[in-house]
Amino acid sequence: MTFFLGSLLFLLLAGPPDENLLSPEKIRIIRNGQEALLNSRWDEAAAIFDSLHIVDSADPAGFLFPATVLQAEMIDAEEDFFGRRFLRLMDSVQFYSHMRLQRCGRRDSAVCYLYLGHQAAYRSLYEARFGSRFSALTYGLKAKGFYRDGLAADSALYDLYLGLGSYHYWKSAKAGILRTAGIFNDDKEKGISEIRKAIDSSLFSSKSARAALIWIFIDQKEYDSAIALSGRMLESYPDGNTFIWPLAESYYKNGEFEKAADTYYLLYQKLKKNPGNYFNIIESAYRCRLACENLKRRDRIKEIKSYINSVMKAIPKEIRYRQKGRLAHLVH
Repeated sequence: MTFFLGSLLFLLLAGPPDENLLSPEKIRIIRNGQEALLNSRWDEAAAIFDSLHIVDSADPAGFLFPATVLQAEMIDAEEDFFGRRFLRLMDSVQFYSHMRLQRCGRRDSAVCYLYLGHQAAYRSLYEARFGSRFSALTYGLKAKGFYRDGLAADSALYDLYLGLGSYHYWKSAKAGILRTAGIFNDDKEKGISEIRKAIDSSLFSSKSARAALIWIFIDQKEYDSAIALSGRMLESYPDGNTFIWPLAESYYKNGEFEKAADTYYLLYQKLKKNPGNYFNIIESAYRCRLACENLKRRDRIKEIKSYINSVMKAIPKEIRYRQKGRLAHLVH
């Protein structure tokens, strides 16, 4: 009897692997959470993503996507509010992904590598913003490796191409003299092609891939394309600031100073309602002033100067130091 019970337990544990990390229900939850995230509705997005735990408490996605909300909120505010919690969630993504990889089929293996790649990429972004540039580079290289492992497991999971395409493009764009010397290949076109694959065929990464493409357009000086795409995205997600920044920057770099001034002013007015540490208010005010200087809009320049002077004492010392050049220009 013991033998048969042991054999039955073995068969139950070693039977056909489950392929359910991207069930239709989970994909729906992820998409809905991303809709709220792109509109900067942090609490709503977090609540939606938390429901992944109800569906499957051991799914790495239940840790990864709530972490994306924390990171988006920190980047939006330019402040390390949730660093420890964010990093704990990243550790959980690693743990549950590696656990799942011990017993799953090709599709779920690819999904685990996707999540491992994302957690490494998000750590890289966190380190670049709030920590060590060396650590940011290290995690970026790890992310590339995980995305490649995912494609080796299942090349039909097109969400992997967003991460890999972003790596290929920005590695090439920022390599500078290393690319010129032949140490790094110029993979910018390859990266753009991969991101377009994610736009066209991914399960839940299409909107994120579009957001990534906007900044590539700006880097390539294709400002008309950046304006068109960021404008369409802003129409779909008017509550957040995600697409106002690149729209305003594209207008400015394209020499459309009136539209740039109005767009930066819109952002500046939105940020005044919730100033946080004032970093982004200073940034938007400074860029608005530059556009207004080209238009000789002295009334708006005077208005912005008056506001900055009125809140100067409320701006944290660290932010005043980081933004001292812009502040000097704004109050001049």
